Amino acid sequence: MDAVIRLLESEDPADRAEGISRAGASSDPEVAARLAGLVRNDAVADAQRQAAAQALGAMSVSGAHESLYTLLTEGDARLRGFAALGLGRVSSQRTVHVLLALLADKVNTVRNLAERSLLALPDAVREHGIEPLLAMLRHPVPLTRSPAARVIGLTGDPRALSPLLDLLSGDSQWLVRMWAAKALGDLGLPAAVAPLTRALQRDEKDRVRAAAAEAIGKLRPPNAAELLRAACETDPDGGVRKIAAEALHALDLAGSGAAPDPFAADE
Repeated sequence: MDAVIRLLESEDPADRAEGISRAGASSDPEVAARLAGLVRNDAVADAQRQAAAQALGAMSVSGAHESLYTLLTEGDARLRGFAALGLGRVSSQRTVHVLLALLADKVNTVRNLAERSLLALPDAVREHGIEPLLAMLRHPVPLTRSPAARVIGLTGDPRALSPLLDLLSGDSQWLVRMWAAKALGDLGLPAAVAPLTRALQRDEKDRVRAAAAEAIGKLRPPNAAELLRAACETDPDGGVRKIAAEALHALDLAGSGAAPDPFAADE
């Protein structure tokens, strides 16, 4: 019997952990089958079930990835979560679409793990996920709009600018507005500065104002220091003042010309 399989079948958790750590490099279909069995095994600790799912995602053998997709069809939220985590190592169009669909899962843990995996697949998301993400920014459930905003902001795709601005200025849920603000900072487009400034100065929720301060610090407009200093001095919330101060400090450390100026094209 293969040494990795022997470890995976051991009753000793330490041996199983060693087997899982070695399994991702295996090309043996039997190893993939044993890993899939561990993921399904309720007697195994969740940490090892998650690690087994990730090892399946790392394998290149036929059937390993299919076993993760199969887990999504079995109606068990925990299995969906394990599968979502494992798929974070599978860069493909199918994976991106599956994970995006999981952002609308009824279980928060599954949504969170799908988001985590999408963030681990930036190139695949840019290639295959922009249009579905744009549609998800209009999803009726706030806890789906929020991760969609976070993920699309990190793609750098300029098509996200207008819908993210709409969320920042008009969404009724502060969590969505917060992630829209953060996403606009990640997107890196100067057109976001004025709306972010309004959010920093006027949004009723402290977490949104803090996210706007952080985003302005990332965008570094010519008046960034002025805006952040004003927030440090006048915002009624200590958390917002702290984030603004940190952004101002980072701005000072960056100095002029230490990084590309996104506003240079406007001159």
